[in-house]
Amino acid sequence: MMNKAVITYNFGDYDTLKCPEWADADWDFLVFTDKPKYQVEGWETLELSDRWDVSNDPKRKANFVKYNVFKLLSEMKGDYDLVIVMDANMVAVGPLDDFVNIFMMSSMDGVVLKHPNCDSVYDDLALCEKFDKDDSLTLQETALYFREEGYPPKVMDYFQTTLSIRRNSSGWRIIEEVFQKHYEGYSKRDQPMMNFVHWKYPVLDLNIIDIADIGEYIRYDKHHFEKDVDYTA
Repeated sequence: MMNKAVITYNFGDYDTLKCPEWADADWDFLVFTDKPKYQVEGWETLELSDRWDVSNDPKRKANFVKYNVFKLLSEMKGDYDLVIVMDANMVAVGPLDDFVNIFMMSSMDGVVLKHPNCDSVYDDLALCEKFDKDDSLTLQETALYFREEGYPPKVMDYFQTTLSIRRNSSGWRIIEEVFQKHYEGYSKRDQPMMNFVHWKYPVLDLNIIDIADIGEYIRYDKHHFEKDVDYTA
């Protein structure tokens, strides 16, 4: 039997995690946090203990989980074959087996969402600066690093990192090894770095889909800081 889970994370109360509106005994719903008493109906809490050498910054803690999912699960819960990794402002509302089967062929490593506004990492970093999502100098240093590495100003499909389907494949295990090495010295925003890593290490076969197509299965609620701004990063 395939082990499947929905994974989310909440550090520093960045979002208000909601109870899933759809559930199935075949899927585990797991939330990583640094608060052992943190409980939300429908979710099992997994505490990211102090033994993990992670930044005190809540965003970096969340991204440590986000890009070490299979490694952390293996140590804390057991091995999983398939996971849906999503930010805490997303809610499962429909049959996830159908969601996976519709959008991900058996040969694929995963599924991600096309970014609605950006087709360039440099545009994304500029938006992060505009909306004060990270230190301005750090964002500029990140952009400089990308340029020095030869990352092009435009890519065919620039994707969000708010939601992904991931098969436990060799490709994701490589990403788990290399992401943190690049990420640690640059912006805490994971979306620009993940797109860069995907370009630099082309090991993942991803289906990139439109967020408008997933509403039957996953609902996106804007972060509290987005208000009326159509910005996701």
